[in-house]
Amino acid sequence: MVSDSCIVETTATKPTALVTGAARGIGLAISQRLIEEGFALVMLDTNDAVHAAAQDIAKHGGVVKSVVMDISDGDQVALLPEKVGVLWSSLGVLVNNAGISPKHNGRKKNVDEMAIEEWINVIDVNLTGTFRVMQQCLPVMKENRWGRIINITSQAARTRTVVPGAHYSASKAGITGLSRVLAGEVAAWGITVNCVAPGRIESQMTQAVGASVNSQVATMIPVGRLGLPHEVASAVAYLASKDSSYITGATIDVNGGAFML
Repeated sequence: MVSDSCIVETTATKPTALVTGAARGIGLAISQRLIEEGFALVMLDTNDAVHAAAQDIAKHGGVVKSVVMDISDGDQVALLPEKVGVLWSSLGVLVNNAGISPKHNGRKKNVDEMAIEEWINVIDVNLTGTFRVMQQCLPVMKENRWGRIINITSQAARTRTVVPGAHYSASKAGITGLSRVLAGEVAAWGITVNCVAPGRIESQMTQAVGASVNSQVATMIPVGRLGLPHEVASAVAYLASKDSSYITGATIDVNGGAFML
């Protein structure tokens, strides 16, 4: 039986950062970047592969803990402080990256053909899961009077896109609204809340629709290609830093010019 958590420790120079959906893709790139920036790191995912990912990152130094958890399960999220353990008291950065975007034979379901169970599942993971994790993390950030909450939304939250389903777009738009409200509520504690909205990024999620679709999408992007996970991680690293202290309630678009506002 695989343990639901493990820790590899050397040194860390900054507070603890928690990244959800950290086992692969954008979440893994964010985790790697935050370790490079000197944060202690908690990597959370539903997949046991998060343990191997954490061990690989820790080879280059840093404090890394991995936790297997389903953020759509309120009972599991309630155990987050216990699972994180000694690193919890120094929690300063939360990156809500976990999300799902179901496809069927490489395509989305339209609204009139989507099962209500699929809609509920996506909202539970993407939106309600983000809400639950933030609720758990806010008390320790308030106690420390410092925090950086960074929510990974999507270009699909900002404008119509043809690949994701309505549930995905609605969940990401919901996170954007939630982030603005929370930013106003917690600013007095030195906590900022911002969003990073990736466009089409090379990852396992985008590969689900096939190379031909991604190639077609790339022709509509001004820079002429899909983005890379480390390009999203760079935006997150800035928002996680002390240099971003006067930015809150904002959305940073990382989409190669596919959406400009």
